[in-house]
Amino acid sequence: MDNIKPTSSVTDEGIWLTESSAMLFMSKVYRELDGTYYKVNGLNDHALDILFTDDCIQIGEKDSNKWNLFDFNSSSAPLDRWGNRYTAIRRANIALKNLSDSPLSEKVKERLIGDAYFLRAMFYLELFRYYGSAILIDKPLDRNTDDIFLARATPEATLQFIISDFQKAAERLPITVSDEELGRATKGAALGMMAATYLYAGGVIDAKYYADAAKTARILVNGDLKGTYSLYQEGFAEMFYEENEHNSEVIFDIQYAYPYRWSSAQTVLAPPQPGTPAEYGWSKDHPTASLADEFEMITGEPFDWSNPEHAAAPYENRDKRFYATLHYNGKPWKNKILYTAQNTPTNLNLKENPNGMYSADKPSCTKTGYYIGKYMNEKVLCGYDNRGRGVGGGHNFIVLRYAEVLLTLAEAENEVNGPTNEVYSAINEIRARAGLPGLPSGLNKDEMRTRIRHERRVELALEGKRWFDIQRWKIGEEVLNKDAEGCLVTYVKQLDGSVVPTYEKVFVAKKTFMAPRDYLLPIPQSARDKNPNLDQNPMW
Repeated sequence: MDNIKPTSSVTDEGIWLTESSAMLFMSKVYRELDGTYYKVNGLNDHALDILFTDDCIQIGEKDSNKWNLFDFNSSSAPLDRWGNRYTAIRRANIALKNLSDSPLSEKVKERLIGDAYFLRAMFYLELFRYYGSAILIDKPLDRNTDDIFLARATPEATLQFIISDFQKAAERLPITVSDEELGRATKGAALGMMAATYLYAGGVIDAKYYADAAKTARILVNGDLKGTYSLYQEGFAEMFYEENEHNSEVIFDIQYAYPYRWSSAQTVLAPPQPGTPAEYGWSKDHPTASLADEFEMITGEPFDWSNPEHAAAPYENRDKRFYATLHYNGKPWKNKILYTAQNTPTNLNLKENPNGMYSADKPSCTKTGYYIGKYMNEKVLCGYDNRGRGVGGGHNFIVLRYAEVLLTLAEAENEVNGPTNEVYSAINEIRARAGLPGLPSGLNKDEMRTRIRHERRVELALEGKRWFDIQRWKIGEEVLNKDAEGCLVTYVKQLDGSVVPTYEKVFVAKKTFMAPRDYLLPIPQSARDKNPNLDQNPMW
């Protein structure tokens, strides 16, 4: 009886005997990837990366001041990505160890090895960005035979480890995938993420890496992969909808499919507009006036509150991306008009608008006058269904898209060679899609840098990129030591009987930032308690 083998399960060794079981294991490693929205500290999903920035705030939630004031320590940080990243890294290492001796065909093995290198690089990149450096582990450790109390490598060594993994992945992954394989990494995904890694290193380690960032991004724009990707031209907002997944702009995304694995972004972020429970959201996170004001006028002129025409109608004639990124007062939403004002044109009593600032009966109403519009699809239900279950969307979370590669190329090339034609071409291609005129000729390097940073902020707003840009540009002291503001809209009856909105910038929340400490998260104390060789980040 002892020799009978179970038929209802697969042994650890058996996983690597067939392509289907090996791919099932790799799919579980892919599931370790997270989008911007995920659970933390027992709370519901939140856009964690954006709450550290000047783009978005959270008011009234249990941990809201932790985001605004960096008010936490190594035992109470609201974001812990250390432990679960190493769990994911171990799984990638198990795959790399076992695939080399697997009887699978060389073609299948090489592809799966490419997946494993790509995923390990992604996990280490997250550690690199949040914590500055990591413990580098390239095999599944055995606590009985291996030293498991390892020290962190230097930032430079961590960078080179990540770059090496992306390079090994790019050498093995295909340029395109079949419909059945959508969601798996490609050569373009590996190279695009490598370019993003070099760009980050150019700011936090050494400016010499800007040249590598430009060289790598150029492969996707003007090199061997030219034409594989292009800017999506059928609507900026629509690019993020489930029905348009895997469009021409998407290079790598995290897969969701309602109801099997669904994104609760709609539930968590949608306005609390009255209706059936499935129609309205919880509106946890609110964009700031700082982000709203960053979007230009459609003429290319900066938006300016001191300009009477702009101030009288701040939501008219703006960059197309403004309307796709933000919900604002007067915007159509779910066959209604969304009023974020403290009252409405038909009810001038203050504080009785359930979607407005200072609303008394909806604690989740906007605190800034804005709601998140990016990712929000009017056709998707949110809130709860009639059985009390959460509902949401099946839209994928885009990790890397072609617009970001263009921005990487433009920024890196400008840092190396100034505003060349290649820089202008990349930025103007993005601006043209937004309905904006091209940049003026004759900009110098510093002027172009300012323009590129603006373009990154509005193009990639609320996609989890801004925090890492603040880190590498070292602008935390400048942009995060300012009070977060909102735009208070109030409808006022005029002498002629008409009702018009008035607009006022108002204080919403205090924000603080202490450099250099706050550029990195603290290593979790729980991890340091287990490993005596694990050092803490400065000042934590």
